[in-house]
Amino acid sequence: MPGLPADNLAACLLRAVPESRVARLRFGRGVTVFRQDDKALAIYVVQSGRVRLARVMADGTALVLQVAEPGQSFAEAALSSARYHCDATAEVDTAVLRLPKQDLLAALATDPARSLALTLALASQVRDLRARLELRNIRSAKERVLAWLRLRASGEPASVTLGRSWTLIAGELGLSREAVYRALAALEREGRIARSSGSIRLLVPITK
Repeated sequence: MPGLPADNLAACLLRAVPESRVARLRFGRGVTVFRQDDKALAIYVVQSGRVRLARVMADGTALVLQVAEPGQSFAEAALSSARYHCDATAEVDTAVLRLPKQDLLAALATDPARSLALTLALASQVRDLRARLELRNIRSAKERVLAWLRLRASGEPASVTLGRSWTLIAGELGLSREAVYRALAALEREGRIARSSGSIRLLVPITK
């Protein structure tokens, strides 16, 4: 995909596979890319749209592991696993690139430079995943929502553009939709955020 930074994980994966071996697939909203326990045959990169990865727990509830957006890869764990560990579902009409697992493994086994680049990109992704896990350790719903907004805010003044419904975001946060709405209302009353259609502006400094 053009325009991706060289150290982007998806870019590293795409460079490792011959273009002729990469398949472009389309999925309508709500259509499953793969299901938990399916044989792990490929890694994917989102071209457009969004893909939600969720693991179905023993009690039937779904734990959202990742929401992959354009320029992001998903199902990288397939490189070391025989089965997919979660469901992958298109949240909206979505186009993905499918990279055969065996092609990736063969390329990485014979090209140390590509292996190193992929290792460094994966390390960066691990840091991002740890940040998301830390969000779930915040007990207060209000502070968890605020931390989520801070992680995604950009610009001056800092703001977050919402491309997804709060129902979907609530699942990512491990909260009910009602808890998220209550948290947003409380944050707005306290003068910490300002809500408008499709975006939220942060009224408190962001500390890095």
